[in-house]
Amino acid sequence: MKEIDFTPFPVSDLNPEGVERSVLSGTGACVFTFPKGGGELWAEMKDGALDGLYLGDGRWLAMDVTCLGTRAAVFSWFFVTADGRFCGVKMGVLPGVPVRIALPVEEITQGKNLFLRRTPGKLKSVTQGQPIDFREAVRFSVRSERAPEDVVFRIENCRVYEGEPDFPVRPKVLVDEFGQKAIADWPGKTHSFEEMAERMKKVLSDPAPKREDDGRSRWGGDLSLRLTDGTSFFTLEKWNGRYLLADPDGYAFFSTGLDCVNIDGDANLEGIRCLAGELDPDSAGWVHGEFFSWHRHNLWRVFGEDYNEAWREMTARRMVKWGFNTVACWSDLDFARAREIPHVTIMRGYPRTETYIFRDFPDVLSPEFQANAEEWAKQILPQRDVRSLIGYFLGNEPQWAFVNGLNIAAFTLECEKSSASRKALIEYMRNEYGSIGALNAEWGSDYASFEDMDRPVGARKFSEAGLKALNRFSEIMIREYIRVPSLAIRKLDPNHLNLGIRYAWLSSKELAAGAEFTDVFSFNCYSMDPTDSIESFSKLVGKPVMIGEFHFGALDRGLDATGIRGVTTQAERGAAYRYYMQKAAAHPMCLGAAYFTLNDQAYLGRFDGENYQIGVVDVTQRPYEDFEAGIVETHREIYDIAEGKKPADARKAEEIPAIFF
Repeated sequence: MKEIDFTPFPVSDLNPEGVERSVLSGTGACVFTFPKGGGELWAEMKDGALDGLYLGDGRWLAMDVTCLGTRAAVFSWFFVTADGRFCGVKMGVLPGVPVRIALPVEEITQGKNLFLRRTPGKLKSVTQGQPIDFREAVRFSVRSERAPEDVVFRIENCRVYEGEPDFPVRPKVLVDEFGQKAIADWPGKTHSFEEMAERMKKVLSDPAPKREDDGRSRWGGDLSLRLTDGTSFFTLEKWNGRYLLADPDGYAFFSTGLDCVNIDGDANLEGIRCLAGELDPDSAGWVHGEFFSWHRHNLWRVFGEDYNEAWREMTARRMVKWGFNTVACWSDLDFARAREIPHVTIMRGYPRTETYIFRDFPDVLSPEFQANAEEWAKQILPQRDVRSLIGYFLGNEPQWAFVNGLNIAAFTLECEKSSASRKALIEYMRNEYGSIGALNAEWGSDYASFEDMDRPVGARKFSEAGLKALNRFSEIMIREYIRVPSLAIRKLDPNHLNLGIRYAWLSSKELAAGAEFTDVFSFNCYSMDPTDSIESFSKLVGKPVMIGEFHFGALDRGLDATGIRGVTTQAERGAAYRYYMQKAAAHPMCLGAAYFTLNDQAYLGRFDGENYQIGVVDVTQRPYEDFEAGIVETHREIYDIAEGKKPADARKAEEIPAIFF
């Protein structure tokens, strides 16, 4: 282990103001101020070494970082090659607490895992870029992106470790007894138990709202438009040039969904109990191990052992009041089924194989994948005859699909282990080229035979023509990835809609392969306006689409991070929601969208460290009233928009740079 002197870091001129640096004399520490427009600083690397220290052989590059602002900050740490390729990690850091950032260099640059394991003190960490050989890196870069205000952090104790270091955290209580941020105040912050209890109990004592009072069917469909005579299950229908769902009684149904309809809010306190204050060891807030939910704790304090049933009744009433008609993914489905609230389910896991091609992409052309898909599909059997179930998602945001321009067939050849998919690829190329000489001439390769291809080789060694040929086989592999599970589940459940796999985005057009085996193409769309995504995806696959996730956060109440899209205030969150949902409903190929999420995330970070201000309610079960008003207004008019009776005329909200990781 040797200390690295980061003091001579040059400062880039990538923005007009530049990054300011001050050296704290005698401490070995520097304070860097990144302007809100973003900035970057770096140190040069050579032959896999930084400041003369080799970073290979499982070594960790570590430094102690303190965010000196009052909000969480986001930093990106990149290894960059001479030709501009990069791989690195984006992460969040809590304010005012020294945190040890430790980067497993080879793990990051190989890109094998999308998310790094959360270590004490830091928030979520996401790998970015494309896999590189760290020995190619010529620069180690530290970057701050656009932010609502200048970002200031202190960096010290920079070292290289032979193995994973320890992660000391200095005690500092960051949350109050309710789980709210302790070091700030804001309008609507809960200050007493009595205030919180009175608010929760009032929801249950007020008259329960009814969907029929707003012209809705018992499922939340439009009573003024009946599409079928009723089939007992949700169906996909085409009416007046657009797609809509029909509810089990035949009424037109546009899905206004809410993700994570459960108590939720679990905070990962592993290694950071000292930031949480005193916690009741007997509280229902303890979920498992070091996970604690202040959401659950607060409900338990108010309602005692009946807290879960009280929450269910309170939430059922609120969903009717707010106009949400779908309990979406990662929710309490027992709650939804018992009250016959329309809901979707997301299949657990995905069919696995012993050998993986890249990240979580299995050996899709193996008999093992087929057999495991048939076993995996059996989880749908208890829901096969449930009328309130709209359909099932095959999965969510597969990690392998987060690489832009992904060529999964190239990774198949690069994989250390042989696989059924690689053998099938070789036979495909044998049929394509006829001779290994013809393939070598086009690919710029030197295989002795087609059999010689059954060994690992780097994808970067292929010519452009070779990569194009591999892309054609990538499409075959991705089609199998969707086809095999889809047919397995359809055999067991002919009643419900296959809603697709909820891609985060299409990192290449090949990801659309297999859509012919689903009823709906789904994706998550964190934009202010989903129109372009709806249009491009529906044209690409020729099917109606459903949006699995979107959200907006603001910094005027409570938490430090906006989530993936940020706006100025809670009222602007309401405006953003109305604009987004009007655009979705107005498009003839869109069947609905689900907002992520019901609850704010835990201030100290959920399992992976996310701590976004994105909920409809905060940790004390208080709705954000201005946001709530925007939701209610949106849903009151949603069928008029979807059926063309009213134009989509909402204004676009005022956006700010987002804080997310």
